[in-house]
Amino acid sequence: MHDPEKCLSKVEIFKTLPHEIKEKLVSTSKHQQHYHAGSLIKRADEDSGLIVIDQGKAKVFSLDEDGNEVVLNILKMGEIEGEGELFGENKTNTWIEALEETAVCSIDRNKFQNFLQDNPGVAIKLLNNFGEKIVQIQRHEVLKSAFSAKERIWEYLKDQSIARGQKEIILTLKKKDLAAYLGISAETFSRQLKVLEKEGRLRVKGRKIELKKRAFN
Repeated sequence: MHDPEKCLSKVEIFKTLPHEIKEKLVSTSKHQQHYHAGSLIKRADEDSGLIVIDQGKAKVFSLDEDGNEVVLNILKMGEIEGEGELFGENKTNTWIEALEETAVCSIDRNKFQNFLQDNPGVAIKLLNNFGEKIVQIQRHEVLKSAFSAKERIWEYLKDQSIARGQKEIILTLKKKDLAAYLGISAETFSRQLKVLEKEGRLRVKGRKIELKKRAFN
């Protein structure tokens, strides 16, 4: 059975809230909306409020002026999208697509704003999280504009290794989705990964990648 309170507790900004406040937060939310791989969770200009990934993975993307997909973020379990929509009526031009069987929970903007009047501390946490995400997006844009394909892959893997606190990481995304996120083709991703391995910076074992300690020096 799905537990709405436990679901919201997966989200970092809600995790430490007292039980009684989480109960109030549950009243602003919908739960266990299921989407198949490849289906759209959110369309551009659609008012969806805050989306929480309860199970699965999803990608956030926009379309450039030529209609090409630009991947902005990859969402995993417990991660959120749409913080800005909780504070204003301006709709975004981003889309969200399920990358595998995915279940999402969502929080209604109007109900949430009423909730914040009695719980202003949650608003501060949410804004801090929003700021961290902006920094992450800026870092991603730097990777795409200032680095070669090979170095984009390397910097991404280093970031993942540091975030997890271990040298070995597992690629949980399909190659084509990760390549799209880095702004390169799947073929280029595979080719440059082999180059990095030949350079001794990493070792590839299936979906596992071990980063060599000396490569950080």
